[in-house]
Amino acid sequence: MHGEDDLIKHPPVIMFLAKAFQTDPRPRQEAKSLVEANYSVFVLAWDRERAFRPVEYVDGATVYSIGQVDLRRFSSVGLVLGDIIFQILILLGTVRLVSHLGQRPIIHAHDFNTLLPGCLLRMCHLSVALVYDSHELTYAIYSDFFGNAVGYIIRCVEQLCLRYVDTIITVSPPFAQYLCRSGRPTEVIYNCPRMSDIPRTSKLETRRELGLPLNAFIVSYIGSITSIFALDLLFAASCQTNNRNVQFLVVGDGPLAPKLREMARRSRARLNILSHVPHEKALRYVFASDLTWAVYQSQSINARMTIAWKFFESLACGTPVLVESDTFCASLVQHLKCGVVVSCDDANHVAQVILSVANDPDRHSQMCSGARSAVRQMNSTWEAMSAKLVDIYRNLPEAGQRLSTVSRLVDL
Repeated sequence: MHGEDDLIKHPPVIMFLAKAFQTDPRPRQEAKSLVEANYSVFVLAWDRERAFRPVEYVDGATVYSIGQVDLRRFSSVGLVLGDIIFQILILLGTVRLVSHLGQRPIIHAHDFNTLLPGCLLRMCHLSVALVYDSHELTYAIYSDFFGNAVGYIIRCVEQLCLRYVDTIITVSPPFAQYLCRSGRPTEVIYNCPRMSDIPRTSKLETRRELGLPLNAFIVSYIGSITSIFALDLLFAASCQTNNRNVQFLVVGDGPLAPKLREMARRSRARLNILSHVPHEKALRYVFASDLTWAVYQSQSINARMTIAWKFFESLACGTPVLVESDTFCASLVQHLKCGVVVSCDDANHVAQVILSVANDPDRHSQMCSGARSAVRQMNSTWEAMSAKLVDIYRNLPEAGQRLSTVSRLVDL
């Protein structure tokens, strides 16, 4: 708990998130960094699966999980309707919270589906500042789901909303180049791990601990088992890799997990599939691997211009990455020499590329060095990103004063 002087010095922060906060690493890391910088952080999050208690305290932040909107059986149209209902609920919830706090907060809106409530609060002077945290290329996402016409409308609406934003943060330089056209200050905060979370043991010791083969060349995919990371291609490549020393490892759960497990069971693929593990242990699997699978299936410009968590986690672990051609990640890999680039439509080509790296220890060693060097060149550690985030907040408008008028808006 902070004293009254701290609250006056730093306005409270209210984060909006249209998914569960507890399982989303970016907002969790951001909230923790702000708490460590003596900000009081509150989170209004959409618990779509009703998996969490209505109020929890996570890493110093107070998290309100909103589970009233149940869309597990809804269509895509239902999801849009749910988004609208959720935005109304967080708007009302924020007014109540502001009334209780007696201070105007900084609103931190994660992605477009929480931006409008943030804009309304800013327009009504119920917040001292609005931070827009864009994890994706909004118009591209909506174009993929609902067609180009809807994508164009959303693009126009987002541009209008950005007029009320004080600063924008996003996840990759291409996204920043697009968003900065609004004229608002725009910064990149990478999705990268804390270096303090990276294992300090040797690769051999980590493999012993995890029960992995000590001498195999391991290609791993650690994350949700969905179609976006071209897991059909990974499976096909594993079937065509005619080298017993090369093994594929998938760690995670997701909608395609049963299908992938059945495919692996019925084939001779050198593919081992393990269930989801906590993030700390997941990093140990990345650290123990020789190559990280980070190949996108989607042709969307959003997927091609973003940088996945596993990309930075792999670099932090000194593990080279395997990425798809014609993506922003591919340009990084080629420039930083921290992995290999493959075509996404040829399993035999992918298998041959993996074999060529597995059979060339010197080349692989150079890639490992390139991965570690890339972390330094990009400054892609959460320690660095945390300092950058706090600096952005320090330069936002400060509230300081109490809001006696706000407390009259809502009868608690």
